[in-house]
Amino acid sequence: MGSAGKLMSLLRHTAVRDALAIAGGGFVIYAAATLLERYNAHTTTTLAGLVVALGFAFALYLLRRLQKAQSERQQAARYNTDQAGRLSMVFNNIPQGILMFDAAKRLVVCNDYYLQMYNLSADVVKPGATLLEIFRHRVERGHLKGNAEEYCADTLVRFAKHEVVRRVVETDDGREIAITDYPIADGGWVATHEDRTELRRRDESFRLLFESNPMAMWLSDRETLKFVAVNDAALETYGYTREQFLSMNLIDTRAQDPVEAEAAIRALPDVQNDQKILLHRRADGTTFPVAICSRIMNYEGRKVRLAAIHDVSAQKLAENERHRMQKFLDTVFENVPMPIAVKTVSDGRFMLLNKACGELHGYNRDETIGKTVFDIFSHELASRIAAQDLECLTNENHTSVRDHAISTDKGDRLITTKKVAILGDDGAPEYILTLIDDVTEKRRTEQRIAHMAHSDPLTDLPNRAAFSERLSVTLKQAEAEHGNFAILCMDLDGFKSINDIYGHAVGDALLCQIADRLRNVAEDCFIARLGGDEFTIIATNRTKENLEHLAARLRAALMQDFDVGEHRLPQTSSVGVAIYPADGADAKTLLNNADAALYRAKAEGGGSVAFYKTEMTTRLRERAALQADLKSAIQNNELRLHYQPQLKITGEMKGFEALARWHCPKRGMVPPSEFIPLAEESSLILLLGEWVLREACREAASWERPLNIAINVSPVQFRHGDLPRLVHSILLETGLAPNRLELEITEGVLIDDFSRAVSILRRLKSLGVRIALDDFGKGYSSLSYLRAFPFDKIKIDRSFITDLGINQQSIAIVHAVIGLGRSLNIPILAEGVETKAQHDILLKEGCDEVQGYLTGRPLAIADYAEAVGRKLIAPVRAKAG
Repeated sequence: MGSAGKLMSLLRHTAVRDALAIAGGGFVIYAAATLLERYNAHTTTTLAGLVVALGFAFALYLLRRLQKAQSERQQAARYNTDQAGRLSMVFNNIPQGILMFDAAKRLVVCNDYYLQMYNLSADVVKPGATLLEIFRHRVERGHLKGNAEEYCADTLVRFAKHEVVRRVVETDDGREIAITDYPIADGGWVATHEDRTELRRRDESFRLLFESNPMAMWLSDRETLKFVAVNDAALETYGYTREQFLSMNLIDTRAQDPVEAEAAIRALPDVQNDQKILLHRRADGTTFPVAICSRIMNYEGRKVRLAAIHDVSAQKLAENERHRMQKFLDTVFENVPMPIAVKTVSDGRFMLLNKACGELHGYNRDETIGKTVFDIFSHELASRIAAQDLECLTNENHTSVRDHAISTDKGDRLITTKKVAILGDDGAPEYILTLIDDVTEKRRTEQRIAHMAHSDPLTDLPNRAAFSERLSVTLKQAEAEHGNFAILCMDLDGFKSINDIYGHAVGDALLCQIADRLRNVAEDCFIARLGGDEFTIIATNRTKENLEHLAARLRAALMQDFDVGEHRLPQTSSVGVAIYPADGADAKTLLNNADAALYRAKAEGGGSVAFYKTEMTTRLRERAALQADLKSAIQNNELRLHYQPQLKITGEMKGFEALARWHCPKRGMVPPSEFIPLAEESSLILLLGEWVLREACREAASWERPLNIAINVSPVQFRHGDLPRLVHSILLETGLAPNRLELEITEGVLIDDFSRAVSILRRLKSLGVRIALDDFGKGYSSLSYLRAFPFDKIKIDRSFITDLGINQQSIAIVHAVIGLGRSLNIPILAEGVETKAQHDILLKEGCDEVQGYLTGRPLAIADYAEAVGRKLIAPVRAKAG
């Protein structure tokens, strides 16, 4: 800086200017006095005046300068006072307690906040107070734990080190106070007291939220990106230990290029809320999608980023699943066979159609989208569609269903159109969904099903359900009109033998021909097949004479033989008639009485007509009572077994056939010909058959001689239950050797279900049981039965044995059967042998075994006690009775 510059800088100070002014004034006075001595008086007088004037001016200058200096000092004093006030206000309002002590350990100053923190009195804590006095006062106020003297001594020891000392203490009221002591050069110190209670609570809340949060969270240094803290959820999510985590940085968690990852992290805003999906890597190397929210915050004196990491794997899977499902639904919509269309309510334009919809109407879908029905269909059809749309929109449930016919490339079709209004967020209809069901084939199928449900599948006559409906309608009409009608129950005589002899195929064909003949003569009558060989007719408004003629026509229709395949078959029928209202006022009574009349007609030998009479009901009731008594007899063990011997033709005993006998306490002896058929008509044959099997095996097991025991098995037993298992359990129960048991079956067992019957027979055979074919020659007698199953015995039916000696055909049949048995190596037994002449013929023909009254009647086993106790006996003489 130059001399001129320095001079100007000095002249800016007031003291310099004043000194120069005084020096200048003195110099002027000195110069004036010198001139007075050198010049004359006139000049001296002038100069004196000048000096006086200059002196007066100089004095005036000094006076004004003194006034200005006084004003400046007053202003400075006021400024200092204001500054002191402001400093005092700041000092007393700082949110920390501040104290200053001198080297003598006396208080120099403290602020009001310190007094308020500990509820101290300003009269005690004031300048000049000692450290001990202040500690004692705090103890008195309850804000200092322990002994004041000891606390003071410890504090002075710390101060003597002349170091900054920081410590945290807790008051009795639970507050946390951070105290910092700062030494000063003169030997004193300054102490600050900061109440960190609220800060600690906020920190604890943060830590609780951070550590206990189920969502992964971490703190990372803003500059280094290293992890500062991680919670347990983060450890579990990423699979690292806490030590591993704290040695890593944010880049290590990213499943991307490290350079790109760092650039992306550093570019994050202070507050990150976009939750962009990122790919992170776990400790095991697997990756998973996450969404992150973060923000910059202060933590322990440094800038960190707090991040909450949300594992969105489940959401991602759900989103993928939604996409997959949407694609699936789009595919379903496109390929579902039902035509579907969607159009807007606002303008009625199509916005969506599936493939089936386009195919139904024969339109190009791309050309249809955006058009209305009036742009596509005829005005008539479009108007009908628009009307249904309006109906859908105005209905309370916003739906409409209609059937109508349309013309398509495939011809006329019957369709069902269902429209559903799809509501918008405001609750108003926004779209119309149209579902079109081509029900053409469905209606045809329904008609076929309805026909099948009400028709007999064999004869195509109405079935039982249709009959019940017609009977109900007829009954109501007759009640209303006070009219009459009749029910005719028709049953075919001896039809079971057709099935037994020729098989079910022939029987079914015969039923179809019978149904055709009945249709031709029934006129306006309703005729139905209720099952089996039972037909039922409803005839309205007929007199008894008319009904007799109708019944005669029905029977006459069957008089001519039927040609079924290679067979010419005769067939007669029996008819029972019940008339409304004389024979019953309700459907059940009428049917029961018609059945009673039918039973009477068949009891008279068949081929006849019977009108219902009151006494017929009595007979049916007697039959029902007999059935009830039979059931009771089986349950109460009232039945008994009689045993008829079976001998070799030479007279050697082979065994016995067990035959059931019933002596009813109320009725006396009931013939087997009565109760056996009755049992077979119901399920009682199952109970009866099991009882006979168990009782006969138990009895045979007790014999000293190992004779065989033959037992008849009903076809019903083959159709129901598990016969082989029953036989096996009874053999185990009674201890009878299986090879001593001989089960006799008829051809009816094989006719009903040949494959199943053979399967059951093979299971029985595998037990070691013997199987005999009973009543051979009476039924169909197909040789295929003998080829399909290895029978142990064939029994010739008694009807052929009875005619031996008088009927050459019977002799020929017996001769053929015995020869067949010899060829197949199957023993032949002739049953019903009652005369010696019959025995001699059988002996001549080479029959193996015989059974009948000639060799022994069916008797209680006690009458054959001797026979079951020896190995060989002489031929048994027939007993009377």
